Amino acid sequence: MKTNRCVSILGIFIICMVALSSDTVSLSELYKTGKIRFEKEFVVDDHAMPGDLFFESPSTLACDTEGNIYVVDSGATNIKKFDAQGKFLKTIGREGQGPGEFGGIFYCTFAGNRLIVWDSGNLRLCAFDSEGEYIDSLNIPYGSGYVRKLRGLPSGEILVEMEKTHRTEPDKPQTCTIELYSQDLKRVRTIYERELWRKKYIRTKVYGRTTLYFPYSADVHWDVTPDNRIVIGYSDSYDLEIYDRTGAKTTRISHEHEPVEVTDKDKKAYFDSLTFYRMGERLPEIPDYITKYTEFPKNKPAFENILVDAEGNILIAHEKKDEDGILFDAFGPSGKFISRVLMEGDAAFPDSSNAYILHRRSLLTIETGADDLYRVIRYKMTDR
Repeated sequence: MKTNRCVSILGIFIICMVALSSDTVSLSELYKTGKIRFEKEFVVDDHAMPGDLFFESPSTLACDTEGNIYVVDSGATNIKKFDAQGKFLKTIGREGQGPGEFGGIFYCTFAGNRLIVWDSGNLRLCAFDSEGEYIDSLNIPYGSGYVRKLRGLPSGEILVEMEKTHRTEPDKPQTCTIELYSQDLKRVRTIYERELWRKKYIRTKVYGRTTLYFPYSADVHWDVTPDNRIVIGYSDSYDLEIYDRTGAKTTRISHEHEPVEVTDKDKKAYFDSLTFYRMGERLPEIPDYITKYTEFPKNKPAFENILVDAEGNILIAHEKKDEDGILFDAFGPSGKFISRVLMEGDAAFPDSSNAYILHRRSLLTIETGADDLYRVIRYKMTDR
């Protein structure tokens, strides 16, 4: 009887252990295995919406505390709201200039219990509640800079990355700042500032003033943590800095890396990716001044993006690849290195395009299929 009882207890223990899924294991423990898989949970496409609604040109995503999904559809000039399972709920906003209307939208985020939207057409930050009811807005004049990214802090404050260009001074780099705003859209302070080259304005005889971009140039990447800190890195080196809401630098993270050289193949691939039009007609080849004046750095950036997961772990995408999938580096909330992690599955590590969001243990992305139609896909982070 005693033996049978021990066997029964052991059986129950084994069953319980088997029942434990990766949902009960911390993400840092998953990273320690050196491998993580992103499995597709569901897809939201045009069929999820009623009537004549469809994704025209979605650009960014946000999630509220309930897991509801908000998709900025720049083409439709509205925001489409879905529940946590992908069921369509409503549209928020429409084209216009009045309260709750948009002249053009691209970025959104959730800050506390408010949906914050950058209305690029009307040059203003707009605040809505989770039901899409308009609350307030703040005008940001064009001369102040161009909004490139929004992130909400759990405290309800808002971080806005601005890029100020100097069109009348072609030899002057852009100024990148990360600004903190209160929940009621009052500017509080500058958290971070750096000059960098993303593009340059030149004048040609045929095309007049045009924009020349700097491929493979170092850039500013950043994300926010669950405890209201901001992780920022400038990718000319593998160094990260963590700031608090007062703008004070609290932590510095340095990690060794082997530089990846920009090759002739990389340069050719860049030029091959460019498309130019003149008088509405596509040119058969890129203009000579592009190949003549485009400058390439010796090495690629030390990393390509920064993400912070739901537990505060810091994930760094870089140029190092593996034949079996994508590699990224994982650091704990304190900045301690955890592991280099192989990412398996159908999802790619998110780039800096803003067309993604990490929410709890899921990655939501905006993708297009072979049919060129847009869809929102949610992937689950797992060790299986």
